Amino acid sequence: MTEPRQALLQRLEDRARHIRRNVWRALRAGGSGHAGGSSSAADILAALYFHRLRIRSHEPAWPDRDRFVLSKGHANAALGAVLAMAGFIDDEVLDRFYHFESPFGMHPDIKVDGVEMCTGALGHGLAIATGMALGARIQKQDFHTFVMIGDGELHEGSNWEAALAAAHYKLSNLTAIIDYNKIAQSGPIAELIEIGPLADKWRAFNWAVKEIDGHDMAQVVDALDGLPLDPGKPTALIAHTVKGKGVSFAENTYLWHSNNVNDDIYAKAIAELGAP
Repeated sequence: MTEPRQALLQRLEDRARHIRRNVWRALRAGGSGHAGGSSSAADILAALYFHRLRIRSHEPAWPDRDRFVLSKGHANAALGAVLAMAGFIDDEVLDRFYHFESPFGMHPDIKVDGVEMCTGALGHGLAIATGMALGARIQKQDFHTFVMIGDGELHEGSNWEAALAAAHYKLSNLTAIIDYNKIAQSGPIAELIEIGPLADKWRAFNWAVKEIDGHDMAQVVDALDGLPLDPGKPTALIAHTVKGKGVSFAENTYLWHSNNVNDDIYAKAIAELGAP
């Protein structure tokens, strides 16, 4: 039975809000972490994991699964929240974020079920995802590979080398999602090294491009459902987002790219995010 569209969107919005709550829960457990980029990615991750990705939590190494690479690995609190919600890891692991011998830390670890690659050294995820997509073609598998890239991460030249390769091989089974929150670790992207006009750059590298509001669930779902945009090209989805989305004191400031989280800050954040 097909889920009514409005019910689907509401379900995914509820998941995104729960993801954000669990981001702050994990950061409180660890005492610090990357709230800004984890929160900006929550809506997209909700739509990927609970609508688009073909995955099996009970069989994380299923050969025909879709692949997701979190290249902006500092958003691991959001990925951990999603993996717990999807059944890949136990929910209680969130309360041991960044603890000694915890499998769940500041960046993704391939030893954790559901994690495809260790990331965090920025600029490598797109190259890895390109290899996965090319490997699928060579092995005649029909899975789709997704990679989420931070906008500040696009300062790394290795991204553009991978973009050239993906376009050369016409990898329509590859989608790059740029979390375009416009703020990096030490300030606004435009003041550090401007990356715009971003859509034009990806088109110049021969990618199919679509810009969306990364917090408008209808736009996110429609973009994912419309893949590939061009049967002969990889797709770049440029998602305009808000750093620290959902918590007023963390929104649109580099100060919450990463920061300390104590019980008082956690309580303020949860009060703004509302019920899961």
